[in-house]
Amino acid sequence: MEIIDDRIDAGKAFDWGRTSEEYAKYRDIYPEEFYKKIADRGLCIEGQKVLDLGTGTGVLPRNMYKYGAEWTGTDISQEQIEQAKKLAAASNMKIDFQAIPAEQLDYTEGSFDVITACQCFWYFDHEKVMPELAGLLKSDGRMLILYMAWLPYEDRIAGASEELVLKYSP
Repeated sequence: MEIIDDRIDAGKAFDWGRTSEEYAKYRDIYPEEFYKKIADRGLCIEGQKVLDLGTGTGVLPRNMYKYGAEWTGTDISQEQIEQAKKLAAASNMKIDFQAIPAEQLDYTEGSFDVITACQCFWYFDHEKVMPELAGLLKSDGRMLILYMAWLPYEDRIAGASEELVLKYSP
């Protein structure tokens, strides 16, 4: 399924489904520390139901599975979901993967303790999605938007910004 968004790549259409096999091979790039920090904050752990939006090949649910949460992963691309199912099955993981756009979720109100969106939130129609997500969260639920583009060692400005952050909030 093609995505066209004037805010991204000047509106050039793209289709994550066409890259699913390569994505499944090469996209699992986050360090273990990334997942541990999420769990250390009491998120995506045993006893919690988690919805992962834009799950792609299921990188976040598969890597967080060991922390015991019950995972559901959704993505607009059927091909990405097929890869996610294969990878999870190969490791005997019970993760519910569904090909559903974030704007068309149909889960019971208050179903989830945590909703995650890793490297994908900018693709969604925020005005439509946010009220829906708020309804899907339990009253004490949490929304976790993950975006890893901070390269303090590769970018002088990011590095200087990181120094300021650490100076005032170590």
